[in-house]
Amino acid sequence: MVATNINEGHCMLVGIREATVEDSEGIATIHVESWQAAYRGMLPEAYLANLAVTQRREAWRKSIVAGRPRVLVAHAEVYADAGETLLGWVAFGDSRDGDKDHRWAEVETLYIAPAFWRKGVGKRLIDAARHALQSAGYTDVALWVLLDNRRARAFYKRSGFVCDNSSRGVQLGGKWLTEIRYCCPLGET
Repeated sequence: MVATNINEGHCMLVGIREATVEDSEGIATIHVESWQAAYRGMLPEAYLANLAVTQRREAWRKSIVAGRPRVLVAHAEVYADAGETLLGWVAFGDSRDGDKDHRWAEVETLYIAPAFWRKGVGKRLIDAARHALQSAGYTDVALWVLLDNRRARAFYKRSGFVCDNSSRGVQLGGKWLTEIRYCCPLGET
């Protein structure tokens, strides 16, 4: 556990651990809340409003049981006697890109509960994922991010990722969007 500055003058201990099936509800909740906050204005409001925690919970439960992708969660005791609170999570594994070989890994998703954005939780998670990938023998990692998601792009740039000028179209909520790829050699931050 490492102390992270959450609010002015207030710190809390944030830990990173492997996700368990019991985390599926929290992971799904953060997934939905993050999409609704981060993609407002990028995706149709009706699509965002209809995102369902129950559907995502089952998908994440299956992924965690299968071990693909690997999922780490950031957790803390935010309120005394409230137990553990999930703050965010990262999912990663082998690269799914056809132009990358076995030395490449991919960060598939990284989401932080909106209340904890810009508090250092994302940095802790991305660093933990890179460390785990480097330990597993990967030399490089890539990820895809929506072109219009300036907040995420700035975060990845601050975290040492560089856009490699690759792009692809993706359809979300009935709308076509562009994703761009960011890459980072492992072992460098």
